Amino acid sequence: MRFSVQTGQQNIEWGELSEAWQRLEALGYDGAWTIDHFLPTGTRDTEGPCMDGWVVLAALAAETERLRFGTLVTGNLFRNPALLAKTATTIDQISGGRLEFGIGAGNNPLEHAAYGWPFPSARERLDRLDEALQLIRLLWSEEEEVSFEGEYYTLSQAPFRPPPVQRPHPPILVGGAGERRTLNIVARHADAWNGVGTAADLAPKVEVLKQHCNDVGRRFEEIRLTGGTPLIPDAIYERWTERTAGRRGISVEEQRAQTIGGPAESMQAAVQGYVDGGFDEVILMMNTPYDWPAIERFASEVAPAFR
Repeated sequence: MRFSVQTGQQNIEWGELSEAWQRLEALGYDGAWTIDHFLPTGTRDTEGPCMDGWVVLAALAAETERLRFGTLVTGNLFRNPALLAKTATTIDQISGGRLEFGIGAGNNPLEHAAYGWPFPSARERLDRLDEALQLIRLLWSEEEEVSFEGEYYTLSQAPFRPPPVQRPHPPILVGGAGERRTLNIVARHADAWNGVGTAADLAPKVEVLKQHCNDVGRRFEEIRLTGGTPLIPDAIYERWTERTAGRRGISVEEQRAQTIGGPAESMQAAVQGYVDGGFDEVILMMNTPYDWPAIERFASEVAPAFR
């Protein structure tokens, strides 16, 4: 089982973010992730600073030695896919082949409107994601100049050098839980899938993904399963657990056993749920300010039990 941390690079200065990633590496975490947003998201302070997820990824690649890393997940509509492929390849080169390529269809209409990016229907966003992944995989896999004629994206004898360090390409992780389209895209294009929620929440999605793999003729075992879940700060653990249990209609004891936070025994039970569900990686999703006591307790009291 791998353990990673998503460190939202919002309401934070560069020096603190750099120090955080180096600290995560020293604590023994396997990976770290940025977010891909241009406005603070998932926080009450929506007017604070928010650094570009791909730019800081390049800098963080140079300041770490072992962590695997990526953006969880890139909004496909923010960038031309050929440009994104070039950016990702450059960072794979800088890091010596440690990039995980996370991408999704995009889901924040206010953010797109603020910066003038189109935000089409869910159907078109998923069509664009499907086509972008075809184009990116083609650029990463071909040694000659690449031409591509799609409905949304076009290449005309495009050279692509240097190639990524990782061959045939950096692992492609698709994030999202839409059962009809997103999980079908995972089955056809991805090396890994990220779902956000408890192991119990994600179990039905895993079964749908298995069916999509069967439909497209792919072995389900080829896809790594990663589960994203918040690391609940110690200061709010009791209140958060009670409130969430009430909202979900389950007992507080059941919620404790599905929550990454609080006592080590509860966190271990929650991780075991992901293990039993076939997941390969748990990604602890955090916002600023980071709760370092909880991060350190997880690294020392929980992760070793699953190595």
